[in-house]
Amino acid sequence: MIEKGGVIHLWVKVIPRAGKTGFSGLMADGTVRISLKAPPADGKANDELVRYLAAEFGTSPSHVRLLSGAAARRKLISIESAGSIPAWLDDRQ
Repeated sequence: MIEKGGVIHLWVKVIPRAGKTGFSGLMADGTVRISLKAPPADGKANDELVRYLAAEFGTSPSHVRLLSGAAARRKLISIESAGSIPAWLDDRQ
């Protein structure tokens, strides 16, 4: 996680078509693994990722942006106006 000027940048690796949506762990390089119930087709997994991260960070989905990796499993996400830091991310620091 990198925070600059109130904006959080987060590398995420998604696991689509999982049993449930949620935090799956941290990788050695600091990338956050997120399982998504949605399939990767038609942007459904990306939409679910945005909604999940918005809820976890206590902000609106419009404040969560996919900066790179729209068609990849590894994505760079920016989060603005975060109301809170999830325990799964806060514990790693």
